[in-house]
Amino acid sequence: MQIIIRKIPVSLIQKLVACLFILTGGIINLVNAQAIESTPTKTFYQVQEALAHKEEVYHLNIRQQQYYSFTPDICQLTKLEFVNAMKNKIADIAPEIGKLQYLREINFSENEIRDLPPSFFTLQQLEQADFSHNQLTEFARGFGQLSRLRVLQLHYNKIRAVAPQIAQMHALETLNLSYNHLEMLPTEIGHSAALKDLAVSQNQLRQVPGSLFKLSHLKTLALDFNQLTALPRQLGQAKSLQTLLLGNNQLKVLPAELTKLENLELLDLSHNQISNLPIKLKKLKRLRTLLLAGNPISATEKDRIQKELPHTFIQF
Repeated sequence: MQIIIRKIPVSLIQKLVACLFILTGGIINLVNAQAIESTPTKTFYQVQEALAHKEEVYHLNIRQQQYYSFTPDICQLTKLEFVNAMKNKIADIAPEIGKLQYLREINFSENEIRDLPPSFFTLQQLEQADFSHNQLTEFARGFGQLSRLRVLQLHYNKIRAVAPQIAQMHALETLNLSYNHLEMLPTEIGHSAALKDLAVSQNQLRQVPGSLFKLSHLKTLALDFNQLTALPRQLGQAKSLQTLLLGNNQLKVLPAELTKLENLELLDLSHNQISNLPIKLKKLKRLRTLLLAGNPISATEKDRIQKELPHTFIQF
């Protein structure tokens, strides 16, 4: 058997070597990039130490350190991306906060903040903000300028009104307004197209706008512990809704469109004044839990409900 050895052209060898070099170089660069990304960012816990390393400070945690103000000197840390200032006694935020243009996440929960300076609303990189457990009295119109804000926690404040500029918050996915003093929601909330989770529990709402149910991505809606007496027919348009909390209101009648919520899994109607549910409940094929305790529902109606929803856990 004769073996024929052919000479490989030098040009081909050079090409193979070049390709191998590029490939291995790319792998090395990828590994280096991953190593850089995975390198943990140091968190500074003392402002004075942070000020001595201004160019290196990306994370600042001054949680529970008896601060009474978010001072101008903190705002010298212009590379900050994350700030945790919760559980202090902060009542004022310095206007210089507008210098922190790289901020992506802030936590001012459990302080004594009454209002926010206009410069705060210039933080265009901000994605998450927690101002829960403070003394805010309004959902300021400036929030509409925060075009990248995805998560906003405002529960446990004293908010009485939501500015119509909420319509401009196109990135907002999660909004918690529970435990405030709201009596109504603006119709403009229906333009916050990305909204997925909305909590407005423990307020004084007497009605909700029909536009709220036009939010095509809305999955969780908490309206429990309010003063609602009726729901708009647009309710049936919230096709993505999975959890709907309406307990502890003053509802007597539910719109027939309720049965169009084909993705609904949890429905809380407990402690209202409901005596009958809409017909065709069997259309709610994904409903797993139905809470009806504290309603004047007759034995006959209970039997009908159970027959139409044989696979649903029902609490009367």
